Amino acid sequence: MMGTISEKNDICFGQIADTMGSIAQRISSEYEACKRCGLVYDTLGMIESLSVEVRVEVAEYLCNHSKDMDLFYSLPDDAKLSDSV
Repeated sequence: MMGTISEKNDICFGQIADTMGSIAQRISSEYEACKRCGLVYDTLGMIESLSVEVRVEVAEYLCNHSKDMDLFYSLPDDAKLSDSV
């Protein structure tokens, strides 16, 4: 019977470890996304003609649309900072 309890404990602890690893990975991903959003807002802040409201709106949009954010980051700096785009 001890072998059975030990085996069940091993399985249970293995599942807990997997779950904790998954949670840690999600937290890490969310932290990285948060940092990227902050960088977007900072970059938009360099465009003096944008109001705070517009910066927040654009940053929020880009943070919720990762492909558009990737495009934003792939642009040269002068294109990111241009308010004529």
